[in-house]
Amino acid sequence: MTDVCLILEGTYPFVAGGVSTWIHQLISAMPDVRFSILSISPFPNPYREYKYRLPPNVFDIQDIYLHDAKNFGIKSSAQHRRETAEGVENILSRLLDGDLASFEESLKFLRDPQTAMTLADAFESKEAFEVATRLYTKYADDVSFLDYFWTFRSIFLPLANTMRCPIPPARLYHVVSTGYAGLIASVAKLTQDSSMLLTEHGVYTHERLLEISQATWIYTPQKERFRVQQELSYFKRVWLGFFNMLGKLTYHNADKIITLFDGNRVKQIAMGAPPEKISIIPNGIDVEAHRSLVLKPRQVRKKTVAFVGRIVSIKDVKSFIHAAKIVLRRRPETEFLLLGPMDEEPEYYQECRDLVKSLGFGDALRFLGEVNLKEWYSKIDLLVLTSLSEAQPYVIIEANAVGIPVVASDVGACRDLLEGTSDADKVLGASGLLTGVANPADTAAAIDKLLTDADLWHKMSEAGRARVQAHYDQDDLISRYLNLYEHMMR
Repeated sequence: MTDVCLILEGTYPFVAGGVSTWIHQLISAMPDVRFSILSISPFPNPYREYKYRLPPNVFDIQDIYLHDAKNFGIKSSAQHRRETAEGVENILSRLLDGDLASFEESLKFLRDPQTAMTLADAFESKEAFEVATRLYTKYADDVSFLDYFWTFRSIFLPLANTMRCPIPPARLYHVVSTGYAGLIASVAKLTQDSSMLLTEHGVYTHERLLEISQATWIYTPQKERFRVQQELSYFKRVWLGFFNMLGKLTYHNADKIITLFDGNRVKQIAMGAPPEKISIIPNGIDVEAHRSLVLKPRQVRKKTVAFVGRIVSIKDVKSFIHAAKIVLRRRPETEFLLLGPMDEEPEYYQECRDLVKSLGFGDALRFLGEVNLKEWYSKIDLLVLTSLSEAQPYVIIEANAVGIPVVASDVGACRDLLEGTSDADKVLGASGLLTGVANPADTAAAIDKLLTDADLWHKMSEAGRARVQAHYDQDDLISRYLNLYEHMMR
């Protein structure tokens, strides 16, 4: 048994990014705490590699694959299938009606070896088909049954795989999102008699809303594609409702909920989190390690503007590229860099490369991939983020610690990081400029302002250093988590 089992979906140690950085920081700062990891991925991938060197206090990693359909097992007896189908139908109906208390009962039908449905029972039996038919009649008889049926199957497979997965024993289950990870954490709490801690960086359900609203993989009936309206299609609403349910379930079962800033706390409450469970612990960095990374003067050099982050659609890299082109028309001596992993969304990365080529940047804009940022911060004059959604970006904290002003879209905690939260924090002054979301012209104007106004640049540089020193030192923030762990571990 380990002390803490971290339940992670699509992050550490296989994917680089802000959340993964935070997890690595947390584990490394607590050498006396024994960790295990439950890592959730869509499919098995024999070619994936660790993006981080695991600290020695990580004792086990277990994989769960959401869409793995290899181990269907064999069908049970007809009597067993009828009994379990009736139970599952009752529980699904209650969950769909918002009865979260029925979740604990569902464990009997999906985990108990004596009563559980096999995947063959769920996907290949007459009884399961009849359950799907009755649920269709009750909840969805105004849409095509064929479309409904395949949506039902695509939701149920990852649900069944997460509900049935082996749970490593631990004194505390620490989950870093709601969704499927929150579902497994809820199962772990109820079956292992342990505590459950939830930390949300971004609000998972809100992020799924953004993703689902733009998704092309979710079927939209032909007649709905031509409606002049803002509402989501029926099947997109089904998926969003599913993730809403998982979010509420996670909030219901978590003993404590941690969020990064007050704006997220408000969203969590609106989505069903009990206010009395929520505390705020922001991200932090090793301030001492960043103090020496000051901007190195060069006798003759271009001004360097950098985007730091994953090349993925939610970061809206295309807005950064368009903003860069606007700035270059006025200031052709400016250099633009994109620093961050490019392998998470290959198609989007290629679209960005194609956009750069079509706009004729030449050597003025370069993709440098994943780099050691500590080696690059000293060469950057300005950091730019154009994200559609953020939590509390590490790169803003790191850039400010070095004294690099930031231009960022006004999402998540970017305003708090650049302008302060409390009165004492705001007195320090702004450490960057906020822009509209998906607004290249606004971003370009902010970049231009900071590149040309030396006094403003220096004021914001000093404000950033002071703010990080006062409010975002990782030692103070890690100690709060250690106290939480000690309090919650049984």
